[in-house]
Amino acid sequence: MAFQIGTFSFDGAPWLAPLAAVSSAPFRQICLEHGCGQAVTEMVSCESLVRNIEKTAHRMTRASGERVLIVQLFGSNPQTMAKAAQIAVERGGADIVDINMGCPVRKVLGTGSGAALLRDPVLAALIVRSVADAVSPVPVTVKIRAGWDAEVNAVQIANAVVEAGAKCIAVHGRTKEQFHKGSASLDVIAAVKEAVNVPVIGNGGVRSVADARTMLAATNCDAVMIGRGSLGNPWIFSSIAGGIDDMPSLSERFNTIRQHLGLHVQYAGQLVAVREMRKQLGWYLKGLPASAMVREQLQMLHTENDMLDVLAKYEDLLVRGEAKPSVMDFSAGID
Repeated sequence: MAFQIGTFSFDGAPWLAPLAAVSSAPFRQICLEHGCGQAVTEMVSCESLVRNIEKTAHRMTRASGERVLIVQLFGSNPQTMAKAAQIAVERGGADIVDINMGCPVRKVLGTGSGAALLRDPVLAALIVRSVADAVSPVPVTVKIRAGWDAEVNAVQIANAVVEAGAKCIAVHGRTKEQFHKGSASLDVIAAVKEAVNVPVIGNGGVRSVADARTMLAATNCDAVMIGRGSLGNPWIFSSIAGGIDDMPSLSERFNTIRQHLGLHVQYAGQLVAVREMRKQLGWYLKGLPASAMVREQLQMLHTENDMLDVLAKYEDLLVRGEAKPSVMDFSAGID
């Protein structure tokens, strides 16, 4: 299903959600190369961006092959948000500015940002209007949740921000109190789609082709957005685009892992990249025979070459069928 956000056209292919400390340029590139229709940057603090442009701007790096750069900002002060949005467009090259009104993390909520804005529709609308005025004609979009608590108010928030200038709404079908637990409400996403005259992207709980089909059919949303379902599994995008759940071969999996590691070293430098890639490698390997032992080894390494060496030996062990499975291979410690 094709739709427009400003002058940009999208074909309804699955989107990558803005995942904090995950959706950096290297991961977005990997997902885009595996069938992702559009990605959004990890959220960027407007306060940090305004105070320290050089350090924070790195998070706005455009991924290779990223046709449309959507930069997500979070904050609670309309004037600061507007200034940060201008920086994102003028310095970061953002084609679209997205505003986070759904993050349930305590640190973000403590600043009055993220999902905290769901409790104040007037402030939410004021932020959107300030940002939209500051960066016009660059489109402004918003990501929300079903609500703060059981008193779901996604439709009210969606109407308020669209009236203020938002050109697209992404709706996570869980409340802030649910966090990532329980099922995402498809009814809430459907209600928002029915209420507004801009594209709506459904989010929450999509981990398979069947999940995506169910969400699209039940909500009439324009596309689905995938977050946790993409961790260690960029192939989920090509699966949904192709309509068949398809897992990669061992060689494809390990080639992608090596590519991702190399890209992240280029992006962040070896010291930072190796530390940040430990969790990514854990997600890629989770469930494979003897992966618990290998993940433990990777946690203690400090160079790209050392990681590549361990991965090569492990791949060889798997190919030869000599990796001994353990119940810990499926442990949730890396979630």
